Amino acid sequence: MPQSQEIKTAQDWARHNKRARRVSTTLILACMVTFAMGQTILFTVLGPVGRDVGLQEVQVGLITTCSGLTMALIQPFWGRRSDEWGRKVVIVFGLIAYGVTTVMFALFLKVGLLGWVTALPLFAMLVLARVMYALTSSGIQPASSAFVADITEGKARTQGLALVGAAAGVGTALGPVLGASLVGFGELVPLYAAAGLAVGIGSMSLFLLKEPPAHVRTKPRNKLRILDRRILPYLIITLFFLIAAAGTYQTAAFYVQDRLATGTAATMQLVGWAMGAAAVVTIVTQGLVVQWLKPAPAVLVRVGLLIGTAAFIFLSYTKTYEGLVLGYMIMGASIGLINPGILSAASLSVGPDEQGSVAGLVGSAMSAGFIFGPTLGAGLYEYGQIVPLQVNAIILAAMLLGSFFLAFGPRNVDIARRDRGG
Repeated sequence: MPQSQEIKTAQDWARHNKRARRVSTTLILACMVTFAMGQTILFTVLGPVGRDVGLQEVQVGLITTCSGLTMALIQPFWGRRSDEWGRKVVIVFGLIAYGVTTVMFALFLKVGLLGWVTALPLFAMLVLARVMYALTSSGIQPASSAFVADITEGKARTQGLALVGAAAGVGTALGPVLGASLVGFGELVPLYAAAGLAVGIGSMSLFLLKEPPAHVRTKPRNKLRILDRRILPYLIITLFFLIAAAGTYQTAAFYVQDRLATGTAATMQLVGWAMGAAAVVTIVTQGLVVQWLKPAPAVLVRVGLLIGTAAFIFLSYTKTYEGLVLGYMIMGASIGLINPGILSAASLSVGPDEQGSVAGLVGSAMSAGFIFGPTLGAGLYEYGQIVPLQVNAIILAAMLLGSFFLAFGPRNVDIARRDRGG
């Protein structure tokens, strides 16, 4: 069957199975929220608990860095596997594995809190648990994005991928909220709750998630490479933005605790509620700006970078908890713009036979931000409380300036069409 007919058949499947499409899309968004929460819930829990078990700030950062490195390396693999095996099997497997490895991580922390192991072997155990998490659950993001790309086209694809980005942004901010909401029941309860949520969503997806038949999916004619000029600008911006964002989330607990002189439980609650406020702003931004105004992807990314730069500058100078909350809310608006802007721009820059590959590479770039961001943020924090924020402001300002000199937006789409002979 010709490639164009295969894609048309997939879209026809979606049009003629509207209920299945709605249910599946809802599950895809829930999967992305859950997956992103698994990344950021540690920013509330691991900082203060890490200090309680004797870990240094840099060690706390390295735990997340090792996970991010593994995820960055393995996501392209899972993106290709979703083309071969189907989106559903990759997503369900990833969510179940997410639950198992998160419980393992929580149990290791419990061993440390009980004093059964010293800091160094505990550090190795925690790294092992997070690496296993990354190895097994990294397919959720590329498979989810590719699923939406399979059944949409044109503006519908832009809006669909924007919702995927929105779900990831919401999950990123909601992770700390879950920590703040449940910490009163025990310092590790948020991790157990996240694991249960992942297994629950995975089980629902096993029975309810429907995707087009395997024969309507396409395989890429050529392997999409990271240096492909159609997508390289988006990968660069994604990497550096996530370096800044991950570093800020990693040091948020330290920053609040040191500035406000709060204890472990109080710090977790204050940081969680601040990130919750950021989550609300992310949701509002997605609803009012992305879905209603529908600006071009380049506009979303550039405005997001400008707002993010302002957020880091503001956080550097505010000295009250209310000011910190406002600063994180501004950062939430930045996330709400940049995530969908990058996802939709990258998808529209490549052909329909490259959607799984581009989703894997963008996901890899996002994960790579968690390689450098947490360690960089924790390391810079030792030189001063506001140093990470100042460096992040410089990074985002540089990306904003550079975005005007890169092949971006419509120009990049033209490149894609020309390279495909369209």
